[in-house]
Amino acid sequence: MSPELLIDAALTRYERPLVSYARGITGDIESARDAVQETFLRLSRQDVAALEPRLAPWLFLVCRNCALDHCRKIARFPGTPLDDDLPDSSRSPAESAADDDEASQLRALLDRLPERQRELVRLKFDAGLSYREIGEAMEMSVPNVGFQLHTAIQTLRRLWKTTHAEILP
Repeated sequence: MSPELLIDAALTRYERPLVSYARGITGDIESARDAVQETFLRLSRQDVAALEPRLAPWLFLVCRNCALDHCRKIARFPGTPLDDDLPDSSRSPAESAADDDEASQLRALLDRLPERQRELVRLKFDAGLSYREIGEAMEMSVPNVGFQLHTAIQTLRRLWKTTHAEILP
């Protein structure tokens, strides 16, 4: 497959998960999109065929670095983050509100985790990476990825039960 087709396939497969992951780091959608754009620009300068076997971890590692670079720039020149999320019109307003409420509660609990565990959870569940791919992207061993994810999920489960104790039997 040609490098152009490989990049196009990577863009189709990974753009949304990368934007979601970068947004978790930067805090806003425009900065996340900028980080993903920079990631794919860097990919276009690489030997894509050589990267193909480990493309996902490479993309997430580079995207993470681009998002962190953006955060460092913003810290020096603070501004107002932009957010252009639009509501999903395919569901009823009540369903959307309930889902949004639970999602925001879960995000709030996720924010209580250590930063490294938050990133691991996002890579696993938002981006759908394997433990091996996460390990490469985060420069961690596969067993450590598993241990840290297990710890993060257990902590989230405990926090969720604590905050919803009055609802659960």
